[in-house]
Parts: sequence; C-alpha cells; structure tokens
Amino acid sequence: MSNLSRITFIDERIRSRGFVTRKEVAEEFEVHIDTVKRDIEYMRLFLNAPLEYSNKFHGYIYSTPFETVFSAAEDAALYYIFVHRITDGFRLGGVPYVPVISKDILTKIKSYVPSEYENILDSVVYDSSDQDIMDIRDFRNILRSIKSSLQLEIGYCNAKGEISSRVVEPMLLTNYLGKWYIIGYCHKRKELAVFLISRITNCRVTENMFENAVTKKELKNYTDGSFGMFKSSKTALATIRISEPSMHYIRNQKWHKDQIVIEGSSKGINYIEITLPVGERHNEIIARTMAYAPDSEIVAPKELRDKWLDTIKKMWNKYGTL
Repeated sequence: MSNLSRITFIDERIRSRGFVTRKEVAEEFEVHIDTVKRDIEYMRLFLNAPLEYSNKFHGYIYSTPFETVFSAAEDAALYYIFVHRITDGFRLGGVPYVPVISKDILTKIKSYVPSEYENILDSVVYDSSDQDIMDIRDFRNILRSIKSSLQLEIGYCNAKGEISSRVVEPMLLTNYLGKWYIIGYCHKRKELAVFLISRITNCRVTENMFENAVTKKELKNYTDGSFGMFKSSKTALATIRISEPSMHYIRNQKWHKDQIVIEGSSKGINYIEITLPVGERHNEIIARTMAYAPDSEIVAPKELRDKWLDTIKKMWNKYGTL
C-alpha cells in the first residue's frame, strides 16, 4: 500500500470516530509503527493537518477543523511538480545544479503524491534561459561566508566594465527576476550594498570575522525601502501610468509591497497608476517602465520624469534615423 493509502485511512478514521491510533494503522497495513509515525509527521508538515496526541483516546485527533486530506494531497502534488521543475531549471555555471539533498527530498515528497499527478509533470515548464551564468565555487564561498560570518574578498566589475577589489560582509543571498545578488556591508563604501553575483570576477573567503553588526531590522528596512534591487538611503514616491492595452498585463503585478494602485481614464483612454517608493538610482524603474512602451509613462516626480524623457531622446537620437 502507498503512503497516500495510509494517510487516507488515518484521515477517514479520525473523521468517523474522532481518533486513530498508530497501532491500528500499523496492523491494518502491516507496516512498522515507525512508518506510521513518519506518515503523521508528514501530514503535519506538508498537509498542515492539526494532528495532536490525545491522552483520553491514546491516539491522534484533529485539534481544529481540517479540510479534506484529498485537497491537501493535491496541494502536495502541485508542490512536488513546481519544486521539481524549478530545481531542474536552477543553473550554475550554465549547467543544471540540484544538490543531492534536493533530489532526496523530492523523492520523499513524490512517494506521497497520487500517481495520476505524475502524468502532468511534463506539462509544467520552468524557463531558466534568462539566468546569468555563475561559477558554482563563488556560490559556495558566499554561503560559507554567511554561515561562518567571515569576510569575503571579491573582484567586482561595475556597469562600466571597471574592476575593483572589495571586502564584503554578505548577509543576504537573494534571487530577483532570475538574477542572483548578495546584500551585505561593503568596507569600501562603508554601507550596505548590493552586488550582482555574475559580475564577481573572483571570490575568496578570508579568516577575518564580520566587524559591522548590521541588525536584521536594519537589513529589512534596507531591502524593503524602495523598488528594485539597488537601494539608497534616500527614497521618494514615484507614479507610473500604464494605459491600455498594457495595463491589463500589470493589473495583478506587485512591483513593491507598499505600492498603491488606482485605475482611471483620461481623454477616453483607460489607465492604471502605480505609486511606489524608489531610490536615488533610477535605472531600474525607468527600465521597468520602458518595458511597457508605448503605453507607459513616468508621471512623477519631475526629476525622474525628466530622466525618463532624456532616455527616450537618447534612444531617438541613436536609432531614430534607422
């Protein structure tokens, strides 16, 4: 019998009489009692089943109302399918990279997935073609630095192609729009900074411990402060207007957790306006706005709108005669 059969039995027995014992499940399916323990733990962790041991019944009960286990099993199947595809698509150095532990976890989760769901695995695709190529050794060094609180020496290439040496105390490894970044204290800039991992030319973990005690609250305020990955100490509210037909693409998008979205109409044209905090570096918000051209414009503030208009003028001067 499959794990799902035992889980179904546990669920039905609790619903029909209020409790179930590990012994009766083990006897019913002729398995060791430790196997039943793992089934119960799985139901708690992956199906969010409110299972509690009852001294009164010497067995397990639902401590709060719980939806049918079949719906939860479907959620587990979907979880397996999406995790499987994402780990398939996760690439380092241009090749698929899935740690052995991830494969082990997937194998365990799969044992709880209804067999009929295996047939749709090929119908789910995770396209990773836009990911940056990274050196897996850099990735490991960054994780080692974070784990041991040891400073990291890196060579970093900026947007102009200039390479500089940095000493960094990485605090956060994050993926944003398919690209990997580290956020940490930069000794050269003497402040928190963001580094695109694909621009790191060399990476070495030193024996020097972190010196700057940036708190979790400070880190959160930094990461949540404004739109995009590259932050600054000063922020301002920006308003982006996107008209039809592009407005329908962004209606359900979330550009920032504190964004305010309103819908309106002007001269018979419907639009959506997104107001959100932006930092002093405007490249990201301009690029995001331009992605929906010609239906998009930056309304405010004036400084940001002028930069957006200047970008359009430069593009016209460069390509307008083609």
